[in-house]
Amino acid sequence: MGFRRDALSSPWHGVSLGGWLLLEPGPSYPLFAHHPAQDGEEARCEWDLMKQLRQKLGKKRSVEVLKVHRDTHITKADFERIRACGLNAVRLPFGYWVVTEPRANEPYIGSALEYVDRAVDWAEECGLQIVLDLHGCPGSESSEAPCGRRQRPASRWNWRHWDMARTLQILDMLAKRYSSRRCVTGIAVCNEPSGSVPCASLLRYYSQAVDRIRKAGMPASRVAVVLPVFQRPEGEVAFMKKWWSMTRGRHRNVCFDAHCYHCFENEFNGKSLAQQLRAVEENAKFLREYPVVVGEWSLALGVATWCTAGEMGEDEIISIFGAQQLGALQE
Repeated sequence: MGFRRDALSSPWHGVSLGGWLLLEPGPSYPLFAHHPAQDGEEARCEWDLMKQLRQKLGKKRSVEVLKVHRDTHITKADFERIRACGLNAVRLPFGYWVVTEPRANEPYIGSALEYVDRAVDWAEECGLQIVLDLHGCPGSESSEAPCGRRQRPASRWNWRHWDMARTLQILDMLAKRYSSRRCVTGIAVCNEPSGSVPCASLLRYYSQAVDRIRKAGMPASRVAVVLPVFQRPEGEVAFMKKWWSMTRGRHRNVCFDAHCYHCFENEFNGKSLAQQLRAVEENAKFLREYPVVVGEWSLALGVATWCTAGEMGEDEIISIFGAQQLGALQE
């Protein structure tokens, strides 16, 4: 995670605390592995897992299981290690059900704002900045697992299912609750919204979100508002230009969240290592020219990269690729 902006605080160089307050099979692997599905259909998201746990254990025991995870997956010792490594920030992804009660007939367990409080306290005590990341919105901002519920076929979800009005209320609650905490220097208004959300609708929501956050007490002089642009069909740069054209500089201290993955998208799966490295160089130019934070990135590579690597070992490939990405992020 990295972002350089004209504000009182230092650029964010830190760790995203995935898998703690929003469950995914990768970052929350121990919890998913310890509670496999009984019918053979594995849980692919927090919705699936909590639904299965309720069916298998009942609500009371499910609450206890999730509490153990929330109490142990991330602790103050992790914040201390992050600081000891020379980093200065953490990104805290969480679902809306952590902030307020989940909607009727949803299997999520909440609210659990005491854990966000805890994270903010730890960040303050350890001298870290914290970016609050509303990772899963009411109704979901996509059909994918990172928002809390993976829906298949994806057509079961429609962008109009995303309750933007309720999401704005939750951002208002967060901004009011943490407006006095100096370590909170960023707040993200959603995560990886589907490309099917019309550009005009998403731009309007983003502008409304910035307004709500500012009016709730988080000033532009201290808190950056983070707007995701990952996988926008019109392209990240085109989307940002549309934002600037629409807002005409009305919103200050706003940045855009780009996720740098070289393993999930088809355009990267067929690339050799040399092509992957050139792609990182191109991305570095993008990061230099625009107000972008890289909220997520990975060392994972597509199949073709390994098949064309010759005699190079896995450690060498990862080392070269990692160094190239770090160089791009730190410029």
